[in-house]
Amino acid sequence: MQQGIPVAEGPIARRTARLAQMLVLPGWLLILAVFALPILGALYLSFRNETLGAFAPPRFIGWENYSTALGDPRFWESIRTTLLLTALGLIVQLPIGTGLALILHRNLRGTVMFRTILIIPMLLTPVAVGLMWRFMFDTDLGIINWALGGLGLDGPNWLGARWPAIWAVVIVDSWQSIPFIMLVVLAGLAGLPAGPAEAAAIDGARPWQVFVYVTLPALAPVMLVLVMIRIIDSLKMFDIIFIVTTRGGPGTATQTLGMLIYNTGFGFFQTSRAAALGILMVLLVLPVYGLWRRAARVAR
Repeated sequence: MQQGIPVAEGPIARRTARLAQMLVLPGWLLILAVFALPILGALYLSFRNETLGAFAPPRFIGWENYSTALGDPRFWESIRTTLLLTALGLIVQLPIGTGLALILHRNLRGTVMFRTILIIPMLLTPVAVGLMWRFMFDTDLGIINWALGGLGLDGPNWLGARWPAIWAVVIVDSWQSIPFIMLVVLAGLAGLPAGPAEAAAIDGARPWQVFVYVTLPALAPVMLVLVMIRIIDSLKMFDIIFIVTTRGGPGTATQTLGMLIYNTGFGFFQTSRAAALGILMVLLVLPVYGLWRRAARVAR
């Protein structure tokens, strides 16, 4: 075939295309059943006034649940708390995970054992992690305040005030998420060619200059994917907050949007209003993917 001359599509190509569509069809049906149908069901429910245990029959109320949610100060407070936990998590987790990956990439003595120990938190279930850290954060009997007391410091009431509780959630989430970041960055480092870094070192660049000007730009696609994954994980974080802070306490200090949806639907049994909050949460997550796609195109 010469370049620029189209070739007529024959019966073999058409059969191949139909076969490819048939092979992909089960995957699309699975996506439809697992993702699309529940979202459509929640969208339908959000336009009604259904409440578990109510005697009045449900009816269609239009956008009332959305206007109520947007006018509720608790909704905006949960948004601020969610974004705060997301930002603090990224600030803590990305530098530590990247630093650990750089250390392990040097293949020092004991690297294999050290790497095995570091990935243990990632293998534990969030519920078990939350219970363990909740006992450790106990003001009177927790090991954290005991250790701080041994250093001559007064430990805070971790789960009794807003900022200590927020930092407690960040610490627990970081303890379990840093190993994932470390492994992904380590895989990215293993896939980089050694030539540019060696050439920069020969030209007299310091190690931090090699990392900032050579290694980090090469890791930009990996870091973008990590940021996107961690933002989405933080936006939908539920189990750690539920266990560690007892449903977003103290009060509503750590009540994220996910916790607000749970408390609305399963605490007050307002299922339609909880469905509307869930749709708003989906709309909140969608721009994250769009920003990542645009940043990925720029990085190329």
